[in-house]
Amino acid sequence: MAKKAGELTPLMKQYWEIKSLHQDKIVLFRMGDFYELFYDDAIRASALLGLTLTQRNKKAEDQTPMCGFPHHAVAGPINKLLAAGHKVAICDQVEDPALAKGIVKRAITRILTPGMVYDSETLDQTKAHYIAALDNHRISFIDITTGESFYFKSDVLSEKIKLLDVLPVVEIVVQDKEDSWINQYHLTRSYVVSEYKDETLTADERLLAYIRSLANTELMQILRPFVEKEFEHRLHLSQTTLRHLEIFSNYKNETEGSLFGAINRTKTSAGARLLRQWMSFPLRNKTQIEKRYDQVEQFREHMMELKKVREVLAGMGDVERRLGKIAQPQCHGRDLVSLADSVEAGVSALKWCSTFFIKNFPAAVETSIALAERIKARINEDAPLSVRQGHIIKKGFSAELDELIDLSTNAHELIANLEKAEKEKTGIPSLKVRYNNVFGYYIEITNVHKDKAPAHYQRKQTLANAERYCTDELIELEKKVLSAQVKRFEMEFTLFDELRREILSQSADLMSLAQMCSELDVISSFAWLSLEESYCRPTLLNERCLKLESSRHPVVEQFTRGKFVANTIELKEEECLLLTGPNMAGKSTLMRQVALAVIMAQMGCYVSASKAEMAIYDAVYTRIGASDQLSEGLSTFMVEMTETAQMLKSATKNSLLILDEVGRGTATFDGMCLAQAILEFILQNLKNHVFFATHYHELTSLDQSFAQIKNAHMKVLDKTDGQIEFLHVLMAGPAGQSYGVKVAELAGIPKEITVRAEALLSSVERNQPTAMVIHAEAPTEVVNVNLKSSTTKQMSLFDKEEEAKKHSLFEEVKKFSIQKSSPLQALNKIAEWQEKLN
Repeated sequence: MAKKAGELTPLMKQYWEIKSLHQDKIVLFRMGDFYELFYDDAIRASALLGLTLTQRNKKAEDQTPMCGFPHHAVAGPINKLLAAGHKVAICDQVEDPALAKGIVKRAITRILTPGMVYDSETLDQTKAHYIAALDNHRISFIDITTGESFYFKSDVLSEKIKLLDVLPVVEIVVQDKEDSWINQYHLTRSYVVSEYKDETLTADERLLAYIRSLANTELMQILRPFVEKEFEHRLHLSQTTLRHLEIFSNYKNETEGSLFGAINRTKTSAGARLLRQWMSFPLRNKTQIEKRYDQVEQFREHMMELKKVREVLAGMGDVERRLGKIAQPQCHGRDLVSLADSVEAGVSALKWCSTFFIKNFPAAVETSIALAERIKARINEDAPLSVRQGHIIKKGFSAELDELIDLSTNAHELIANLEKAEKEKTGIPSLKVRYNNVFGYYIEITNVHKDKAPAHYQRKQTLANAERYCTDELIELEKKVLSAQVKRFEMEFTLFDELRREILSQSADLMSLAQMCSELDVISSFAWLSLEESYCRPTLLNERCLKLESSRHPVVEQFTRGKFVANTIELKEEECLLLTGPNMAGKSTLMRQVALAVIMAQMGCYVSASKAEMAIYDAVYTRIGASDQLSEGLSTFMVEMTETAQMLKSATKNSLLILDEVGRGTATFDGMCLAQAILEFILQNLKNHVFFATHYHELTSLDQSFAQIKNAHMKVLDKTDGQIEFLHVLMAGPAGQSYGVKVAELAGIPKEITVRAEALLSSVERNQPTAMVIHAEAPTEVVNVNLKSSTTKQMSLFDKEEEAKKHSLFEEVKKFSIQKSSPLQALNKIAEWQEKLN
């Protein structure tokens, strides 16, 4: 869209010289008080930012598309562009326009990517903001807004990719965008993939080199040393599990209705981010979990301290991100004051619980307190947003600065005194001392009195009605006043920047304090939550058992105040709870609340039950619901089977499995056979705790082959008027029926449809042949379970009038080798025979 080089104006030539070096970025081009965008950058940004797309010079028929916004409102547009996955180059004026000869010099002063944030205050304060990189042996993460840096060791690519799904990663730095694994794992669909070519750098080194190429040296100072985090000491939660259980967002992608939304009682944004981290990586070490329980219990026993700590933390703010902002060029005086306020609040909160939470303060706390005091002594609380125009440093901090401040701010009084003295000396009552940008300070005498002007007055300008003069004294005063103002601004900036650099040099101590306060925030929030919602302290068992008395769903309970029905759930070693019953009865809720109780317990949080005893699990796997992933060519059933396959490959005897309606995405017999085969595999090979909900009532007979199966159902009340009521009470034994038509009626399906459905159902139940379930431990034994009820007379396999016709089928049955067939193959063959019979 560019004009030919000969047709470009000097300004546009300058623009293209800069843009040609940053073609993969949106360039914000500073022109006076505005940032302007041109050509394709303007077209893309105008739609995203809601800006009016115009032309550069309509009168000159310049068709250059352009849009823009004021420089003081740059943060919002930049962060929208970054959130949309764009990279941004900020081009500023690097010389004073008043001093420029010709076109003002401009240059790129900052380059921003989705991970290199312009203003952290515009981000979700409860979420981290990671840039990641990986090599053959590890995957590394940095949050540039807080300085957090860590890595996981792993030689398995798929394990490292899972972490990209679990953690809030916005950008991945790779050596080569063309690497096959990037497309294999669809990385470009979820994150911005940036290239930083190198040959031998580790993941840590690549991240640091990439950030260093984009950031100033001050920003590098807040980055903490990389620390290792371990896979094996964490409860594994895949992105699928986090989504199924609605850990961080509900099915509408909203925080409300998620576990995080229900249990978050933190008072600081840094505490909320730590809570997210604990929820993403619950513990498996019993000692560490018990330590958190003990801390929660201590707060429960010190109610006054608990209330005071939460009150103080509410005013603390975010030390980590405030420190990150101080490392940015747009830092101003109020940022330093806010940091000092945060430090004082954090230390105060720690002191309130010093007898039982952190008894001995590390040196970092004292260092941070002293730093906060120095900030308060130096910086004005209402300092302006500009750091180049004075009014930043408090009076009384520097005697030299105070003199300059007095001189620059009292210039009006000095001039008034000079004017009064000159009037008295000359006897000219209308004499005035004035100032303008062209001539500076001058003495003005009207023509009526110009003959009275003393000889030492030097004529400066002649007007129609007056003469303007200057004197050596006035010139000296002007130099003194103007020089004082310039010196004042320079000195204030120097004192400000000196303190800013001192703060950055002590960032390690400030971060240490911030971490202590974040942990204090989360632990105290657990205590408050447990008291507010009547949660109990779990007992961690060495044997693989699970017992939750009066268990509730922590999210649903808060939406149904006083109406949630609690249930007691118990599993012994290797047991499986096989749940049957209609939709809406509460099967899914019951299974989810068990999984959430395990996650909360291993986070170190009390759980929503009156009593909880449980083993420590290594993972929670879920298969709950599904939706088509059309962009990846996956149907609902394929998604269901893929997730189930991953679960079966990864789970161990110490894992908790939650399976809800497996096999429902295909034909009835296929689905039932798959459901049985999957359940048998789990019971025979994995032997872990399983919650298995199904509408295939035929599977309930498997308890005859597998003693570890416990049949249960959610109670439904049949009313005398033909209606039903879901009681949400867990009962032993299989459900009597599915109530599908009744549920449809409750959902508002028209009466004529449900009446017709009832009639069709009765017909099917009268004529449907028996479904067959094969006992895995005795493949030759076939248990007949009628779809209507176990007391209905079984239909004969052959009708006497059709014996000849079906003789060939009989021979096929006789020749079928049961011993050489798996249960699933046998079930599929039986389904094929039944279809022929029908």
